[in-house]
Amino acid sequence: MIWFACGTLYLLPYILRGNDGFDLPAVLSHYSVSAVGLGFSFLLLGLTTRFRTMGKTVGFASSALAVLLLAGTLAAVDIALFDGIHAFFGREHGASVAYAVKWSGNFAIFVSQYSLIAVAFWTLETLEAHRLQQWELQEARTQAAQAQSLANRAKLSALRYQLNPHFLFNTLNSISSLVVTKRNADAELMLTSLSEFLRTTLAGDPNAPQTLEGELETIDAYLGLERIRFGDRLDLSIDCPPSLRDAQLPHFLLQPLVENAVKHGLAPSETKVSIAISARAQGTELVVAVENDCSVCNASEGGTGVGLRNVRDRLEAVYGHEGRLETIQREAGFIAIVRLPLEFPSE
Repeated sequence: MIWFACGTLYLLPYILRGNDGFDLPAVLSHYSVSAVGLGFSFLLLGLTTRFRTMGKTVGFASSALAVLLLAGTLAAVDIALFDGIHAFFGREHGASVAYAVKWSGNFAIFVSQYSLIAVAFWTLETLEAHRLQQWELQEARTQAAQAQSLANRAKLSALRYQLNPHFLFNTLNSISSLVVTKRNADAELMLTSLSEFLRTTLAGDPNAPQTLEGELETIDAYLGLERIRFGDRLDLSIDCPPSLRDAQLPHFLLQPLVENAVKHGLAPSETKVSIAISARAQGTELVVAVENDCSVCNASEGGTGVGLRNVRDRLEAVYGHEGRLETIQREAGFIAIVRLPLEFPSE
């Protein structure tokens, strides 16, 4: 388009002559040169594309040399076409002008045109390469994010599979204690309750988020099992504002903390032990504390047990540095504090 537009501009003086008539040799000459110039432009495009892969300095120098060679060649072709076409119609073209003058004039014009074309090609190729690089980078980031998501889901599933045996071991240990103490009826009731509990709590997606209210209901069902064993010695209090009932957290996240409170606080004690669960919003965080007031508590301050380690690992897998577990050993009791982002189901 550029070449034929330029050819048309060159023809304007002939068109504006008016009374002199249509100059067919001039029209054919200019459009013939435009056609050759267009062909050389495609050649320059191919060369520029190849030169870009040679590095910035070498590629630019090679493109500049290609512009000079093509402009010089087209300058000679221009003279030959004009002379040949005009001779075919029995005319002479620019006989009074020296060949070197005609060639240098053509060369100056074609160098400027090919320079603009080369710069445009180079710029377009650079932009296309940059666009392709950005697309590949985005694809790589998307694949990395998907891989990370799959890895996190696999890690969460593995942690859940670790949690289930831990929970079952503790519960079956409680049932075993009932059998040892000849409380067979209570042991049978506890087995039945355990079966129902597992059916209702472990059937869903282990990686799906749970509301805080649902998690507290799960804990209450679990403690219902333990009440069969401990009776009135187990005292439970839950302090959760209605505004936080729909807050989200990983399913079964608090369960190991409550199990620890029973195992390390209530089981060794001969007296009544209170287990308190409290939830509150602290800025953009949901803070949930599980504590007991036992006087004979042997939980590890560092939280090296399976339950505490599992909670820490799940918080890190889901929330990164925004989820954490803090433990406090007191003279009479143990506190586990979970901090995680305060989130609600999207409506």
